[in-house]
Formats: sequence, C-alpha cells, structure tokens
Amino acid sequence: MAKKLTSEGEGVKSISNRDEEAVFLSHLNKLRIQQNKVAEVKAAFDAEKAVMTDLFRVAKTDGFTRKELQAILDDGAASRRDLTAEEQRRTQLRLWAGLPAGSQADLFDLPSPARDEVDAEGTGYTMGLRGEDPVMPDAFSPNYLQAFMKGWEAGQEKLVKALTPTPANDLADAEVKGAA
Repeated sequence: MAKKLTSEGEGVKSISNRDEEAVFLSHLNKLRIQQNKVAEVKAAFDAEKAVMTDLFRVAKTDGFTRKELQAILDDGAASRRDLTAEEQRRTQLRLWAGLPAGSQADLFDLPSPARDEVDAEGTGYTMGLRGEDPVMPDAFSPNYLQAFMKGWEAGQEKLVKALTPTPANDLADAEVKGAA
C-alpha cells in the first residue's frame, strides 16, 4: 500500500513529500548496491558453471554422460533415507504402471540361498583338503556353518585317506623286482 502524501490528506501513515523522497532514494540506493553485488556473484557463478560444463565435456569424451554423472553427484548429496524412500516410491509407481519392478537385482550375479549353501560346503571341503582349521570365512552367513563343517569333514576324510599308506600290491612289487 502506497503511503499517502501530506498534500493528499492527513493520516497516521502520511509523511511529508521531502521525507518520502529521502526514504525512496535510500531504498533505491540499497537495492542498486545489492543488484551490483548480485551481478558480481552471478558473473562468478557463470564462470564456475562454465568450468563445470567443460569438465562434463571432458568426461563425455571418456564415455560418461552428464546425466549419469549428475545422478551420482545428486545421490552423493542425498541421505540414505532419502534414496531409499525415492527407490520405494519408484518401485510402487512401476508396479502400478505394470512395469517390472524390484528386478534390478537380477542385473547382478547375486547368489541364492541354495547356492550359498553349496558354496559354503565346497569351501569347507577345500579347506579340509588343505588341512586348514575349520574356521568359516566371513563371506558366508552363520546359517551355513553346518554345510561348511560337512564339507570340511569330507575334505579331512579324503586327506586322511590320501596320507594313509596303502598295502603294497604284491604283483606290482614282483614286476619291479623281476625287472631289476
């Protein structure tokens, strides 16, 4: 609401023409100073933005798109909770649209629980054959300790059989002695 001039009427908010002009010029000068500061900062911002664009161009020559890089930069600035909420929302929207959702893990070679058990048993067997202590590697869940121990014991049994002397084969010994 514009202030009334003294000449327009007598009111609580009315000020003299001379005072109103001074206030106006004071505000105008403050705004001009701030406008100049903004222009300086904007010029510096534009220069830095040009440097960033150049960096994106260099990355593009190495095979990375600006979209990919910007998405990772944005993800780095976001909190884990925000990213999780965003992915959950995206999954819900994809389900509503009839698109495959939640299958991105298929892109990676993630082991199944059945495969984990087989791997744990195989690792135990190998460690048993080598004569190593039955300490399950941290890569396996403790749920697979029994499978690991089963494999380790089987490897130990094979190792013991390999180290146990076998009875001499008389026929083979006779041939060797006869050849000498």
